[in-house]
Amino acid sequence: MRRAHGLIVLVVLCFASAPMQAQRWEVSGLSGFVPSVDLDRRAPELNQIDIRGGYTWGLQTSRLFTPHWAAEALWTQQSSALEIGTIAGTGDLFTISIRQLQGNAVYRFGSADKHLQPFAFVGFGATFFHADEVPSETKFSLGLGGGAKYFPWRNVGIRGHVRYAPTNLNDRGSGDFCDPFGFCNGLLRQVEFAGGVVLRF
Repeated sequence: MRRAHGLIVLVVLCFASAPMQAQRWEVSGLSGFVPSVDLDRRAPELNQIDIRGGYTWGLQTSRLFTPHWAAEALWTQQSSALEIGTIAGTGDLFTISIRQLQGNAVYRFGSADKHLQPFAFVGFGATFFHADEVPSETKFSLGLGGGAKYFPWRNVGIRGHVRYAPTNLNDRGSGDFCDPFGFCNGLLRQVEFAGGVVLRF
């Protein structure tokens, strides 16, 4: 038993003492908020139609290939609803889960030994719309944003980012019909504000 404990301590010490340049992987748990987004082509009877803002959470993992460039996989999920409003008031037409899976190219400014590390990223992937009342759909989406990480310790830090994530909603062959996840829009222009804990190894 003592040998096992000694081996665990040795591995932890080796992990903690690894040079900054050797720490190429990062994993983050994220939480944040996406504000509501107005939708186009409103019927005359409607004063409001939008994708309601909501809490979002996600996971991120990345690997540095150079001192500045990394590849990142990002998964997020938002609880939302299609919200409509008339002179009588507002209400949810149906609730929606909006999930995104994107691959990003990330550029880190500055050197790896700095506590504060700004970054920018761009990428693309898919947005998955799901609601119990209507068939699910998958749409192409982009991601563009930036933020900063702060590492008070070698292996543990915090990060925050702002991400512009437009989703292409155009459906070829649908004509003028507004399907539940087409929303009669060309793009769903969402902005995400998120932060979380970063583990680096």
